[in-house]
Amino acid sequence: MSKEFKVGLIALVTGVLLYYGFNFLKGIDFFSPTHKYYAVYDNVDGLNKSNPVIINGLTVGRVSRIRLLQNQGNLILVELDIDETITLGDSTVASLMNTDFLGSKGIVLTVGPLNNPIQPGDTLTSYVDKGLNEILASAEPVASNLNTTITRVNEILIGLKGSGEKINATIEEVRKTTVSVNEIISENQAELAVIMTRTAILIQTLNTKLDKIDPILVKTGGVLDSLSNLEINQTLASIRGAVDNLNVTINEIKSEEGTLGKLISDDSLYNNINQTMTDLDKLILHMDQYPKHFFSPLGKSHKKVMEDMK
Repeated sequence: MSKEFKVGLIALVTGVLLYYGFNFLKGIDFFSPTHKYYAVYDNVDGLNKSNPVIINGLTVGRVSRIRLLQNQGNLILVELDIDETITLGDSTVASLMNTDFLGSKGIVLTVGPLNNPIQPGDTLTSYVDKGLNEILASAEPVASNLNTTITRVNEILIGLKGSGEKINATIEEVRKTTVSVNEIISENQAELAVIMTRTAILIQTLNTKLDKIDPILVKTGGVLDSLSNLEINQTLASIRGAVDNLNVTINEIKSEEGTLGKLISDDSLYNNINQTMTDLDKLILHMDQYPKHFFSPLGKSHKKVMEDMK
């Protein structure tokens, strides 16, 4: 074996070891069988081949290929090599997010229920997590408002700078007032206790009286309601009866069956009554002028009566 061959063999073995060692350090295990799954994203945001696939902080695979789908609106297809011992359900989500504070990208799998496991070659549900820059950008308006608020607070504090002594004086007055009130309460504690006791007894007595008055008020209210209802009902009944009688009378008058009805509707009855009254008036007048015609013992004959009237 020549010296050149030995050198070449050593270089080849060293290159192979370096290649496998480098990929091993990146998390690629050529001796572990894997299954391929896919995920589609609008933007991979710096994801590269060999970036890790993680479940609950454990690396279970790597990104094996990234391809642009120009015939599908420039979507990006990411191919994942995942340990074949890992079972994924149909609700598994492949989230593209930062795996460290420096912004290194990776695919984090959120494995849901395994009631419906998917098969190798299926496409996972994809999700792009907000990066640190996006979070900071969304927080920029809040930071701006916070700066404005701090500036205004500083202005208020500067304005109150000369008011410290007044505030202290006010607090001292309040403290003195509190002390005076406490002293008054302490000096009159016995009297206050007596007043409180009497007040409690008075309140208890009033409650007892009110408890006794409540049934009386309830009964009185019931009696008044009964009387009120009774008077109203009797009045309505009387009015209703009078109206009914009046209707009957009016109907009888209109029917021409009674004397009053005939008197109103039939002229002959009126004429007869009028003639009767006229004859009666003549009779009274005759009696007044010739009483002997009626009150003599035997009366007078019709012939003599007629002669006297002539």
